[in-house]
Amino acid sequence: MIYLKIRYAILAFLLFIISGCSTSGYDYTIHKPKVRFKPSLSALDRLNREALGRKYVWAEEGPYCYDCSGLTYYNFGSMGIEIPRVADAQFRNGIPVPRDQLQKGDLVFFGNGYRANHVGIYIGDGKFEHASSAKKRVIISSLDKPYYKRHYMGARRYYNFYNAQKFKPKPITPAYNTKYEPKVSVPVSQNSYKPVKNKGKYYLLVGIYKNYPSEEIMKLQLSGMHVVTNSSGGLYKVLVGPYESEAEAKKSINYHPTLLVNAKIVKIINS
Repeated sequence: MIYLKIRYAILAFLLFIISGCSTSGYDYTIHKPKVRFKPSLSALDRLNREALGRKYVWAEEGPYCYDCSGLTYYNFGSMGIEIPRVADAQFRNGIPVPRDQLQKGDLVFFGNGYRANHVGIYIGDGKFEHASSAKKRVIISSLDKPYYKRHYMGARRYYNFYNAQKFKPKPITPAYNTKYEPKVSVPVSQNSYKPVKNKGKYYLLVGIYKNYPSEEIMKLQLSGMHVVTNSSGGLYKVLVGPYESEAEAKKSINYHPTLLVNAKIVKIINS
């Protein structure tokens, strides 16, 4: 009897792990990790060991499976170090670190030169741990590997594990108070935004931001929405759409009342 109970307990645990890594029915909520350790090199090493070999699943942030920025978000969050959730936002914050001054615990980034789309945790000796979409698991790679050497964008330090100094990320703030109408005027010209009375395709103007809103965009995308960004005058306009009618756009707001509560219906004119 005791043997059967143990057997069923093990089976239930394995099913829990498998379902935790499944993309089927995932709600895409960003789960903030529970703080388990005080920041230290030993805690970082333990978290890295726990994650090594675990499955890569896009939009997951542990503890049984991760995407690349989910791994960094989870490991740092487990030590009480808050960092942005997505790779590009992590790259745009923190303290820049030259390649020849890398130390264990720094985050290393890769991308196309304009936007970081991959991140890992530097572990010393020119190596980093990361959740690899190509290998489908958490692995250790070398910065000198041709692919990573070619796409290396830089490093950021959120915590100095050698002198216990924490660096807080800069908040991504909207250019206007979301409780009120936008204070930033939207230009009216060809291929720009006009009131809904004019002709064109319907979009939802979610917000106008001073900094590239990576986390906001990710939340929208993970909710199944198509996001369009437009940059002008140092501001980033985030739109969802297009919709064929104003009614469809209004329905989308009702489907996602939390994310789109302050969205404005606009049209993009192609004349």
